[in-house]
Amino acid sequence: MNDSVSSVLFLVLEMLFLAAAHWLGGPPWMALGAVAVVVQAFVRPQASRLLLVMPAIVWLGLFHVTDNRELFFPYAMALTAFVSLPLAAHGGWLGGGLMVGSFLVIRVMQQASGRVLAVEMAVAAVILVLTLATAPRIQGRWPTEAALVAAASLAAFVGLAL
Repeated sequence: MNDSVSSVLFLVLEMLFLAAAHWLGGPPWMALGAVAVVVQAFVRPQASRLLLVMPAIVWLGLFHVTDNRELFFPYAMALTAFVSLPLAAHGGWLGGGLMVGSFLVIRVMQQASGRVLAVEMAVAAVILVLTLATAPRIQGRWPTEAALVAAASLAAFVGLAL
């Protein structure tokens, strides 16, 4: 697939993802998704890379079905891993930090308690450190990258128990 077709496909798919995030989750889910796809558009705008948001889409769907607001955290960490992977060699902290910071701003706007924010921030920091430590070893191997994104979101889900 040539670069222009891939770029157009990337734009169409990211718009579909953002529309689904807004429809299924609402403005906070769409806003965080927008941060992720904008960063990805500047780093590696390849349509195939958007397949790595599948774990986030699963959490979005589960939220829509269950109305469990806590599922926003694993969604956020899936997107954090998604953004951090292509940036791991240079600037992964910036991309991952932007995602975690955006998540925390949304959580403050949602009036999360200080204790909840502290736990989410600690768990997010651990997930980001592990993602960035693992990413350079697996970059370019799509199945392994997808597994890392899924593992990051599952770790966030488990972290909800803290």
